[in-house]
Amino acid sequence: MRILHLGKFCPPFEGGIEIFTHDLLEHLNSKGIKADLICFSRESKKGDFYRSFEFHACKTNIVFKSAPLSFDFVKTYMYIEKNYDIIHVHSPNPLAEILATLSPKKVIIHWHSDIARQKILYKFYKPFQQLALKKASKIICTSHNYLETSDQIRNFRDKAVVIPSGLNPKRLEDYEKNEEINLDLEKYKDKKIVLSVGRLVEYKGFEYLIEAGKYLDNNFIILIVGNGPLFNKLKRKIIDLNLQGKVFLLGRVDNINKLLKNCDVFVLPSILRTEAFGLVLVEALYFGRPLITTNVKGSGMNYVNQDGVTGFVVPPRNPIAIAEAIKKICFDRELYLKFSKNAKERFSEFNIQNIGESIIRLYKEVINDS
Repeated sequence: MRILHLGKFCPPFEGGIEIFTHDLLEHLNSKGIKADLICFSRESKKGDFYRSFEFHACKTNIVFKSAPLSFDFVKTYMYIEKNYDIIHVHSPNPLAEILATLSPKKVIIHWHSDIARQKILYKFYKPFQQLALKKASKIICTSHNYLETSDQIRNFRDKAVVIPSGLNPKRLEDYEKNEEINLDLEKYKDKKIVLSVGRLVEYKGFEYLIEAGKYLDNNFIILIVGNGPLFNKLKRKIIDLNLQGKVFLLGRVDNINKLLKNCDVFVLPSILRTEAFGLVLVEALYFGRPLITTNVKGSGMNYVNQDGVTGFVVPPRNPIAIAEAIKKICFDRELYLKFSKNAKERFSEFNIQNIGESIIRLYKEVINDS
């Protein structure tokens, strides 16, 4: 069986979708399935290997409203697609979706999220997207929550299957052994550490986590990992609220495992359905961290985090609710241990071994239907 994945960014870039895709490709190849990747990069490089799978880096010509466009991507795809049984598209990815629509091969679309921000441009692209969805033999959606609330795949739910995103625990274990980080956590040993990770953009809701700091005493610190266009705005907010000694923006951290191992609670305060899944929550589950997420309708966050089981789900845009949930988890030892135990157990549902086997069964079903 030969599967060609059409992704977005090339290794070693690892955003949420890329982390999952790379773990999946590694698993598929370990099972004797030839699974390769075409992706966008600054420079072209064909037939390189990363963690046992082959990828073709294609030089990006322009990025238009977050969508990479590349002549090399088209040329490479047209040259090699005949060698594969199935084309597996990781969406949203307009160029890949258009190419898949034109392919004579079986197509699976992996629906990681709707196109949400470019509302005006989406009106023009929608006919092409819907053709790609019509062409697809199967559509993989990462949670029932997202599937049931997505208008963009509404007409194709009959061929949609829910398979959550997952991670390779072996990779996380290996990263634990190489956990160098330029951050002295020893100075916070007497503090309760509240951690959050993500790109500093509006839908992540970090301003509400910062405001939650007003309602926490000096036993707590809040660490926010990530870069993005709101960095300076959030930094000013911390200063305006006089929270410099309690809330810290750490910027990019290549290996967050030491932080996940040493934090007391992990918070994802997102405010919009653009937060389709939240793979970092799965990483936190692996380390047994209790979770706090927000009740955003349609988001997969609260599929990952089960309210009252692995943590708490609180109203969005509500810093007081976030602070109260943090205090309840950190000051109730029995509750903390319950959430931590359940988090570690829940990770098994997102183990790439289980996710990968579900996808392999789907591949076989699509090929047998040919």
